[in-house]
Amino acid sequence: MRSPSVLRGALLGTGTVSYHHLIAWQRVPGVEIVALYNRTVDKARQRAAQFGIDQTHVYGDYEQLLAEEPLDFVDIATAPSIHRTQVEAAAARGLAVLCQKPLAPTLEDAEGMIATCEQAGVLLSVNENWRWRAWYRTIKRMLDEHRIGTVRYVRIAAHHNLTLPRPDGELPGLFRSQAYTRSMPKLILLEWGIHLIDTLRMLLGEIDWVYCRTDRASPLCTGEDRAVLVLDMGGVMADIDISWASIRPEGPPSLLEDVVVEGDEGTIALVPNQGYGDLIAITDLRGADLRREGVERARTPTRTTALPAHDGDLAAAYQASYDAAQRHFIDCLRAGLEPETIATDNLKTLRSLFAAYESAEQNAVVFLT
Repeated sequence: MRSPSVLRGALLGTGTVSYHHLIAWQRVPGVEIVALYNRTVDKARQRAAQFGIDQTHVYGDYEQLLAEEPLDFVDIATAPSIHRTQVEAAAARGLAVLCQKPLAPTLEDAEGMIATCEQAGVLLSVNENWRWRAWYRTIKRMLDEHRIGTVRYVRIAAHHNLTLPRPDGELPGLFRSQAYTRSMPKLILLEWGIHLIDTLRMLLGEIDWVYCRTDRASPLCTGEDRAVLVLDMGGVMADIDISWASIRPEGPPSLLEDVVVEGDEGTIALVPNQGYGDLIAITDLRGADLRREGVERARTPTRTTALPAHDGDLAAAYQASYDAAQRHFIDCLRAGLEPETIATDNLKTLRSLFAAYESAEQNAVVFLT
């Protein structure tokens, strides 16, 4: 990989998430997005105007874009069903690829994409930004510092109302912003659960087995909108409990999950508060001496300290996870290093995801090791 002062990239796909991608690319030093593709070319033209990209470099045919634009990498943010053809087209031209999650709709496709990129000698990485959210990086650092001793149990949970019919007859939020999700046969695990599985792997390592139950509560969608997973991770018990079909108070949902990490010397808790006062709390066994009037010294069994989960601007913290993920890709591309989310590693996340679906279908534990 040559290392010019400016790396030229193209973004394939200009849907909702592309806004965050393009903001992040503007913030990564030595990178310029020079071309855009979208099947509906008018959407790409709107994004180009928004971000100052020359309209003569906007395409409705990604093959034409790849043939005409001198590039160093492509950022693929299209539907999973066409990831493989676009990744392989980029690899055929010797271009590094950052591909939106999920990498592919099947393991066969993912393995084929990886083999093609390895044969072409190009980097294939997955744009998985969840593990780059500041609160999860803080928890990871605490675990690496053994702040709570040996981890025994982890829970990640969040329930929202994004799929249930509304009393006013309007479509619920998810289906207004991403209409295609209504017909997806695999829904909440593929769209959200995959992030949490990957984050657990970042925090704790590999998954040995998974047991999963899913449910579809809303009549407006095809795929599941509730899921509960129990996972064994090297002897650590973990569970993921998520829902898009829960009746909740009105208002925007928090971007933070409710997380508990229990160790034999303490507990770390991520405590969301609808975007206000989000905290990371650490409770340990060191305790604290207390002096009370007329009472001899007493010792509390535990001590809890807390710090902000982010700087208070939740929208900025959300965008920062895209910034960090894309900067990491570029840093590794320049240095010839493997990113955290190189496709060969993300394949383990995909295998765990599809094992969860298999478990739910069979109502049985599925072993991965």
